[in-house]
Amino acid sequence: MAKGLPNSHKHIRNGQSSLRFGEDGKFRILHLTDIHEVDPEMDDDENRSIPINKSAETVNVIRRCMELAKPDLVVFGGDNISGYWQEFTYDYMRKTIKKIVAPIAEKNIPLAIVFGNHDAEAEPTCPCLAKENQISVYCEYDNFRGTMNDEDVYGCGNYNLPILSSDGKRIAWNVWCIDSNDYVRDENYNVIKDEGYGFVHDDQIAWYEKKAAELKAENGGKAVPSLLFQHIPVLQEYNKLTEVSEGTPGTVERNGKFYIAEEGAVLDGSLGEGPCPPDKIGSQFESWKKTGDIVAAFFGHDHKNTFTMDVDGIKLVQTHGAGYHTYGCQRGGRLIVIDENKPDTYESELLFVDRITDGEI
Repeated sequence: MAKGLPNSHKHIRNGQSSLRFGEDGKFRILHLTDIHEVDPEMDDDENRSIPINKSAETVNVIRRCMELAKPDLVVFGGDNISGYWQEFTYDYMRKTIKKIVAPIAEKNIPLAIVFGNHDAEAEPTCPCLAKENQISVYCEYDNFRGTMNDEDVYGCGNYNLPILSSDGKRIAWNVWCIDSNDYVRDENYNVIKDEGYGFVHDDQIAWYEKKAAELKAENGGKAVPSLLFQHIPVLQEYNKLTEVSEGTPGTVERNGKFYIAEEGAVLDGSLGEGPCPPDKIGSQFESWKKTGDIVAAFFGHDHKNTFTMDVDGIKLVQTHGAGYHTYGCQRGGRLIVIDENKPDTYESELLFVDRITDGEI
């Protein structure tokens, strides 16, 4: 083990190698979010409401994006399964996860995941859907790089994955996987009605800052450039949106209000619907600014959004949905390419299954 790189092996199990840049100095990440898979066998009544073909088409999206992206790491961005179905049993949950992991596991490509607001939504009536149970299933796969939690903090699946330089001597980049939780809950873990989506809690933020400081110390006092993945976007996306009257061309709606993007705010992609962050601002974004390591944060949640915005020097990026068991216009994913010698930037390409073409970035 290289001196000063203990964190780079934090989540490596027996037989796993460290994430590492290729000889060309590049590292490719495939972001697949809102897969919303569900096992059709779970629905056996005469009036079937889980179409078998949609399950097959969803898995095909994963396979086709894998073929084009040729990733070194795949990140599932939350709402990986449609965990709001009351019919879920532990076996059906395992089968559903197996369907979406199989295309990645077959190629032995490293996989990381974060959870969304729907993955365990039916947990109160289907305890088998607890996120801890789900991540245990992912951990059955040798290519899975995630963990329950790096430390005892709120949520499930808060961890980081350092990426070593091509020569293996330093941590060149880092990937954060954060549980943005589901809905606002009380002290008994009951959903509080009309309080909106979940948010990243203070102890999660404290863990992130502590871990980022450790990485910085190992990196000679310089913040390690990082990409962050979580499901629910931050409220600061609205810093680049302006409220307008209904009927204004190009508007999107959110909670009965209408917005357009400020001129030049959308750097690439498109604003297809009003972003749905938590109502609580919280301190997560300010923590990113203070820590200084986040180059870009990638979200799912809003299936029609594919935009990139720059807010205070941090790229806020939303990726469209991959699954057919939910709403959306075009299914696919996002390829992200980072360079070990370019710590302040990345390349990104949207992948759409209905117009995938040959080519590389």
